[in-house]
Amino acid sequence: MKYFILTALLFGLLIGQAHAQKGFLRGTVFDGETGEPLIGAVVFRQGTTDGTVTDFNGNYSLPLEAGTHTIVYQFVSFRTTTVENLEIVTEKVNTLDVTLQSNVEELAEVVVTAQVIKNSESALLSVQKKSANVLDGISAQTFRKIGDSNLSGAMKRVTGVSVQGGKYVYVRGLGDRYTRTTLNGMSIPGLDPERNDVQIDLFPTNVLENVMVYKTFSPELAGDFAGGTVNVETKSFPEEKTTRLAVGLGYNSKMNLINNFTSYEGSKTDFLGYDDGARKIPLDPQTDIPRPTSPEPANAGELLESYTRSFNPTMAAKNQSNFLNSSLSFNHGNQLDLPGVKFGYGVVLNYQNQYDYYDNTVVSSYFKDNNKDVNALDAQFVKNGELGRQNVLWSGLVTSAVKFNKHELGLTFLKTQNGIKTATNRVSQDFEETSQTAYENILTYTQRSLTSPTIYGKHNLNKWTLQWSNSVTLARVYDPDFRQVLIAEVPQYQGGEQVGVQYFISGGQGGSAGRFWRDLNETNENFRLDATYALNEKVKLKMGGAGLYKWRTFDTFAYNFSTNQPVENDADWILQPENIWTPDSRQGIYVSGNYEAANNYEARSSVNAAYVMSDAFVTPKLRAIFGVRAEQAQMYYTGQDNLGSTVYDDEQTLDQLNLLPSLNMVYSLKENVNIRGSYGRTLARPSFREKSIAQILDPVSGVTFSGNIDLEQTNIDNFDLRWENFFGREEMVSVSAFYKKFNGHIEQTRFELEPREVTWQNIGGSYVYGLELEFRKKLPVEGLMLGSNLSWAQSHVDMTQIIVSRDEINNTVTTEYESRKLQARTDETVEKDRVMAGQAPYLINAFVNYSDMNGINNLSLSYNVQGESLSVVGVGQVPDVYVKPFHSLNLNVTRQIGEQKNGQLRFTIDNILGDSKEQVWKNHESGDELFSRFDEGRTFTLRYQYSF
Repeated sequence: MKYFILTALLFGLLIGQAHAQKGFLRGTVFDGETGEPLIGAVVFRQGTTDGTVTDFNGNYSLPLEAGTHTIVYQFVSFRTTTVENLEIVTEKVNTLDVTLQSNVEELAEVVVTAQVIKNSESALLSVQKKSANVLDGISAQTFRKIGDSNLSGAMKRVTGVSVQGGKYVYVRGLGDRYTRTTLNGMSIPGLDPERNDVQIDLFPTNVLENVMVYKTFSPELAGDFAGGTVNVETKSFPEEKTTRLAVGLGYNSKMNLINNFTSYEGSKTDFLGYDDGARKIPLDPQTDIPRPTSPEPANAGELLESYTRSFNPTMAAKNQSNFLNSSLSFNHGNQLDLPGVKFGYGVVLNYQNQYDYYDNTVVSSYFKDNNKDVNALDAQFVKNGELGRQNVLWSGLVTSAVKFNKHELGLTFLKTQNGIKTATNRVSQDFEETSQTAYENILTYTQRSLTSPTIYGKHNLNKWTLQWSNSVTLARVYDPDFRQVLIAEVPQYQGGEQVGVQYFISGGQGGSAGRFWRDLNETNENFRLDATYALNEKVKLKMGGAGLYKWRTFDTFAYNFSTNQPVENDADWILQPENIWTPDSRQGIYVSGNYEAANNYEARSSVNAAYVMSDAFVTPKLRAIFGVRAEQAQMYYTGQDNLGSTVYDDEQTLDQLNLLPSLNMVYSLKENVNIRGSYGRTLARPSFREKSIAQILDPVSGVTFSGNIDLEQTNIDNFDLRWENFFGREEMVSVSAFYKKFNGHIEQTRFELEPREVTWQNIGGSYVYGLELEFRKKLPVEGLMLGSNLSWAQSHVDMTQIIVSRDEINNTVTTEYESRKLQARTDETVEKDRVMAGQAPYLINAFVNYSDMNGINNLSLSYNVQGESLSVVGVGQVPDVYVKPFHSLNLNVTRQIGEQKNGQLRFTIDNILGDSKEQVWKNHESGDELFSRFDEGRTFTLRYQYSF
């Protein structure tokens, strides 16, 4: 037996040694006619029988001896392509994607050199050229060439796409509910389930296969989008064995290595992006807190004192020293070729810690003057001060897949954790109600997490291709212990003369002190099944189904601290032990607040869908893709209003069946020139918070968000026209036009008599139209590429349909148009429509990229700006707020270093122009008044990566 084991070990070593002397050629073979991967294409070394065939993803892996080879690619009815001078290095992987062209009349052989194919992006352009949809995308090749470390940097290069806040994607100026982001085709909530869009900075580019932005609808896509669907696809099979470790440090002279960074003492695990329990509610949220005058229970005074003392006494922001921005990432993946089976896996870990500091933030409120002859705005209050923010984000991604025969099974697991600690210390000057000065401290912490495992399968059964997937996503947004103190400075008079000042936190004197907890949990389960049947070479039928189920709970708890007596001008003084109310003294600070059912709710929803579509070449040059998708949506709500008179107990609030037809036509003028036309019906559904009777106060902004249980979904008719010319390798030009008509557009509106309370309404007569232009052109200098994309859009909302107040006694309503006319200035003309909130009139992206032939040096200069957009819709005397253009100019330089070029240095400069982010109040022919301002400064980052 021992000799058998020894012999087996020796045999294994010999096999391993022989295998180790080889390198690998891997890649994907594409159909030049459709842009899809070719299944069963033959790849072999010329003059030998050493070869392989592509799987149903078009991927192949061919082990070869070290040296220079000639590789042949063949498929029935396609031109044979031969690649010469292909170099293979021992234990290295050479990646080569090839596109085969069909020509039934003349099957001439195409001979190219490996150099040409390796440095091109023809596969991606072929997908765009042959796609059924109007789409733009970024491939893994582009990631490697440009050098962006995460998706938020790379997405800015896509036509009509902008990234706001460094993480949220806007397509054609439409974001949130109108732009959908999926991971491997599956729906996921972002780190903020209050929005429909996902924080794309979670995705490092080194684990992505590609990202596609679908701008037109076809039945296999979910119907709830208008701007576009962004599909992020992760790698399941790494191209080669890789192990990378990277570390980065960033410096901003205004924000890093300073001694006056505004912060506070939180928990010991803040640096890991979560709270260790230091901020948890110190008492049962259902506790009935007695008043100082409560006669019952007998120990009411002792209970009140005990409850008040249970709160963490830290209420004031403090100055601290901070460090550089830092990042750390680890990436490992491999592909194993086993007898009859291929196995691939990847692991990615990322950690980021960023500091933001603004020493002179401005937040203000202005009203229109009561005198309509005056255009200048009247200040209500202006707040100036410091804001410090520490943002910790870490993520882990595990992918694995196995391929055998004509089948693939895989697993993807994504986990993200984000913690944001913010402290604000500012002075508030009231110019309208009290004319007082107040000193404000705000301490907040937001903890967000996302966990999403997905399993999937792909099966090729002769003429049938089946794909299925199932995912469960757990998302949480937890805001533990928001702390806010507003200490009002009240002048004291004697004999008509001011003799001093006193400080108060009582509401009657203009002050306040409170704590706030908010916890939102959401679970999503998503499955889909897609089946494709090749009727013949020209016609494919596709059908499938999908289900998306969501469950949400939302809880908020608020507590106030009160006293009618003067306090010290120090927020930390408020809850010091000696200042707490006691039954004996009957004086001091005490807590109040009880459970309010209207601030809490539960909800669930389901969307079940089925579709059928056809993809057919009507003529050799005309392709028609048409079909219909049916979606059945249901929503259920549990909650009650403030008075408790209206109670919902898992009652159905939405039951809607929608048929969503689409037609996409593609006409090939020439081999590389297309004209596209499309129509699609899509929709947008209200969120749980919007379609509710909840009334939720945001303690930071002071705005109350009131749900609208009668809110309905939005139906959207989309029309697109596009001309595109792929005139050279990596070169193209396109011109697009689009028009979108919204029936029941969901708009956030304010109440005329209470402008700090907002709700949502359905509005008819809204539409958006625009143009897009994109070009990419190589310059005469080798390795130099110039690219730009421009978008122009106009939107219209009918203000005569927006109700801002109701007179229940006289049964009359006031519209936004009428409200604006009543407050119009003497020489002002009020139109009946306005732009959509958030819709920018133009968007400009431009880049210049240089990369040498060997890929050792890369330089990219990118510019982005979008036009002034409506941020907050005014009402009555409250004017509109607009976001000013932010001119973003960034530089990214990378260089491969080391004898084996295993090291990489990356140097970036963000915001070279030093622009500030500003929002302004606007009124007819008056100067802009600052609503908010944040000076971003310039950030310099140095990153080193080593590949083992």
